[in-house]
Amino acid sequence: MKFAHLTLMMGLALTSACSQAEPPMVSKNTSVVAATTPANVEETIRNTLKQAIPDAEILSITPSVAGLYAIKAKGYASTAYMTADGKYMFQGEIIEIEGSKLTNITEKGMADVRKAALANVPLKDMIIYPAAEGKTKGVVYVFTDVDCGYCRKIHQEVPVMNNMGIEVRYLAFPRAGYPSPTSQKMDAIWCNAKPTEAMTAMKNNQPVPPASCENPIKSQYELGQELGVRGTL
Repeated sequence: MKFAHLTLMMGLALTSACSQAEPPMVSKNTSVVAATTPANVEETIRNTLKQAIPDAEILSITPSVAGLYAIKAKGYASTAYMTADGKYMFQGEIIEIEGSKLTNITEKGMADVRKAALANVPLKDMIIYPAAEGKTKGVVYVFTDVDCGYCRKIHQEVPVMNNMGIEVRYLAFPRAGYPSPTSQKMDAIWCNAKPTEAMTAMKNNQPVPPASCENPIKSQYELGQELGVRGTL
């Protein structure tokens, strides 16, 4: 069975067996405007937001459907939309309707954002279970929580996925937050000399010695929040 190269963000599913409270984001249709935001529009929107929400760190302002611009801010999972004159803004999803077909334009836009964000995560910061030698056909990014029962069940399938040619890359997402007892357990994994073995041991309810070091757990947890992670695997 052949797989096209894939980047599956398993922990980004809208629902999951290990879920948490949902955090308070374009189309081939001709209603989509230019690929870049005009400089004067971006300046207007940034100035408006600076006055209205001084603490917001704006990451990007991109064209969405005609007349609206999508705004991503650091620490916010959802996308806000604003008019070019900076007078009106709303937060939520844009749904395109074509006959009986409904397309979530907001979610389609976020797919590219997520893909780019995950591509920027250093390989050394993830716990990676590589595909069987010579078989790599795809990559799966998994936001995980070691205290999630379903995550432990999924981990049992990792060898199967590896044999199918799928590389599994784990990122930390302690649902209890950071810092928390769960994040401390994940410290022990990321700081272990053999993190893949430590991950497997902990997900099999086997002891892993406590450890602390400089690690990416906090930054990965924050990344998950920004990308809209609502559950883990």
